[in-house]
Amino acid sequence: MDRDAPHFASVKTRIKGHGRFSRSLESQPVYRGFSGMKKHPAEDLDDSRVPEWLKVYVIELDRKLDQLLGLQSQKDLKQDFPIDLEILKISGNGMAFRSEQLTDPCLMEVVIEVEQIPLRLAGAKGNVKRGKKEGLWIMEFEKIREHDLESIIQFVFSQQREIIRTEKLG
Repeated sequence: MDRDAPHFASVKTRIKGHGRFSRSLESQPVYRGFSGMKKHPAEDLDDSRVPEWLKVYVIELDRKLDQLLGLQSQKDLKQDFPIDLEILKISGNGMAFRSEQLTDPCLMEVVIEVEQIPLRLAGAKGNVKRGKKEGLWIMEFEKIREHDLESIIQFVFSQQREIIRTEKLG
């Protein structure tokens, strides 16, 4: 590992991922993601004269549409990324995962389901090598866009906070 490269905290998890073989790190990724809206559209309603009951209705409708679009996106992902991944550990540097469909080290493009509802995805490319345990694969993120990296880091922090909360209560 490069000493100049940043080191990110990691967390154990069990989230889904999808993969596909890639020819090179420089080839155009199939997954492009969405980095559009920075704020929820309902925030624009806060300064309007729209009745509160209508705001609640519109926000709930938006949430349900997110769920439907998420289900459709998952179906489309399976076509473009046919390799199923069970991600067991993740950080901003890479991930450890299981997959029945891999037999040899390779170059892959992956899409990680950071959140299921609403569906939030992150994409990356990297070389996959065998892990220390049987059936475990390791991928170091070599090509990842800034907003995808940010999504993964936010997920890791969120999981770490949840672990701390449960340890305090337990």
